[in-house]
Amino acid sequence: MMQKRYLGILFTFLFTLLFSIPVSGQQAERSVFIDDLDFVYEQLTKTASYRTQAKNRIKAEAKYQELKRLYTGTGLSIIEHYIKLYELVDQVKDYHNDIYGNTESFSYENLKDPQFLAGIRNSPEYNFYPETGMDLDSLEKALARKPVDDYEGIYHYGEYFKIAIRKREDNMLEGIVLETLIPSWQRGETILYLLPAEGNRFRLITGRFIDKKLVSGIDYFYDGEFKTNKWHKEKDKTGFYDADFPGKKFHIEELEEDITYIRLGSFSSSDEGIREATAFFNRIADSLNSKNLVIDLRNNSGGGDKSSGQFYRLLKKYKGHIYVLVNFYTVSNAEQLAIKLKMLSNVTLLGDDTRGMITYGRNHSEDKEVPSKMFRVYFSDLKDHWRRYLQYEGRGIRPDVYLAPDRSWLDQTVEKIKQPVSRKQ
Repeated sequence: MMQKRYLGILFTFLFTLLFSIPVSGQQAERSVFIDDLDFVYEQLTKTASYRTQAKNRIKAEAKYQELKRLYTGTGLSIIEHYIKLYELVDQVKDYHNDIYGNTESFSYENLKDPQFLAGIRNSPEYNFYPETGMDLDSLEKALARKPVDDYEGIYHYGEYFKIAIRKREDNMLEGIVLETLIPSWQRGETILYLLPAEGNRFRLITGRFIDKKLVSGIDYFYDGEFKTNKWHKEKDKTGFYDADFPGKKFHIEELEEDITYIRLGSFSSSDEGIREATAFFNRIADSLNSKNLVIDLRNNSGGGDKSSGQFYRLLKKYKGHIYVLVNFYTVSNAEQLAIKLKMLSNVTLLGDDTRGMITYGRNHSEDKEVPSKMFRVYFSDLKDHWRRYLQYEGRGIRPDVYLAPDRSWLDQTVEKIKQPVSRKQ
């Protein structure tokens, strides 16, 4: 069935791309781009973020007209097509707005089938990532000398990938595969692009590791690592950035006398998620007797107030001091809780900047296919309390105390607790 589907897709792409000019990677005709651009702009105007950001509506309209004027002739590559759509979408500050590839997903187990793998490698829908013409050995040798704090360099993802990230003349970064154990990717393919944003943040354009689906997000460089997909320079480095007790969504433990640790790892809005959060809330509600609480919101990707609100109401009544741990993986509703807690006089935030994907949300389950059928869009429709949170969109929440990357964050937090001068006045 998969092979028949590949043949159908191949014929569709051949018709779509018949008059394309061959530049980097497979091409998408610019008239096709305009159809997608019109569609994406129409969907963008319906979003909660577009309706609430008057100045950015003007910017989005100007960018839309600029793109229509500039790209009406010869072909764009699919990667360029995708990036230009994000140039429009990013005029509005809302990192819940997503565009992603419209390809079929598959697992690593599928790649063990030689016939399936051959179909993937020969299918144009999975092989539009440009192949570099550079000498890869020379590139690796040059980039291996880059220091840890330089964006350029050699990066790893476990044993599965080694890539070279280099800066192009247009200031964009690109990541080129040097070695991989994932057979859907091959040496020399460009697996990612990083478009500079504010601070150490980037618009990430990448293919997923297994099925090569084109996806995007906001990325962040910290201590030699691009955080979204955890590309890191030091292959075997011990990390302290992620939340402790990673196998547990919720956890309570006495760290020392008068110091209680509580991990809040999810505020999922699903029925099961709410039940799980509520069960933990009921477990701890009458047992917070320590003088100090450490609330770990690291790696909490958010959810809704039905889960998080009960913890806020509980912590707001707490009389001791609260230390809240956050990082780049603290997202959305978890960020909203962090801001509410930060406003309390007995709360100190520690760690690193949060994701900055906080202001809007999605309450519908339907995404939409663009006219070219190459991508799908999934945009926001929720805007509760947007005025409070918009200043943090794309920037994140800054902690009161930044923690060092080379030691346990819990150990550092305990040290801060034992130093009263560090507390918020």
